[in-house]
Amino acid sequence: MHQIKTLIVKFSTELAKHEVPLFRGAVIAASGGSQLFHNHEGDNYRYAYPLIQYKRIHKNPAIFCVGLGVESIGELFSNGNFQFQIGERTVDMEIVSIKAYKTNVQLWQNEFKYYLENWLPLNSENYKKYAQLETMAEKIALLEQILKGNILSFLKTMDIFIEDELMCHITDISSSHIEHYKQLKLMSFNLKFSSNISLPYLMGLGKNASLGFGVVKEQRDIS
Repeated sequence: MHQIKTLIVKFSTELAKHEVPLFRGAVIAASGGSQLFHNHEGDNYRYAYPLIQYKRIHKNPAIFCVGLGVESIGELFSNGNFQFQIGERTVDMEIVSIKAYKTNVQLWQNEFKYYLENWLPLNSENYKKYAQLETMAEKIALLEQILKGNILSFLKTMDIFIEDELMCHITDISSSHIEHYKQLKLMSFNLKFSSNISLPYLMGLGKNASLGFGVVKEQRDIS
């Protein structure tokens, strides 16, 4: 059994969806540029699951921390200055809630039901494969394979290695649409899936998980 710590820090004021990258930049500046806050090692991108993620929860900016990211958030708190520059506006933010969780991340005999919000699974190579598939069943099979890979990437970063098979079944695709990010057009999915692994609440999966994409919720949390 592997118990993973997560921390969700929610701030006051409202944040537009397109301002999440600006919020990320403001937090990085306030933290002094610590590695886990920007997911880089020196001048190079850190190709591992992001341990600090920036999200928009009920229109409020929030920081999600997992594993070593929980310990690193202290660097932001020690600064004590939450006057953030969001684009052209200066915003004095207050912490409205800090919630800590512990999740036993492991495989189980039963499956958990999840909702995955604004998931970006397809890079340019996978998008070509997806577009060429003729049936919805084939497309779902490809998405399930990618989803499984996203989860395994998270497990690897957490130093969790499983011996039995990880199961992922997409049960419903609620919607799909195009997201614009850095002059790229990316296909985003809202979907329901079941898996035999327990996952932390509000963790991100897939491309741009550090910017609030691919948010995992239990289906019972969805109204």
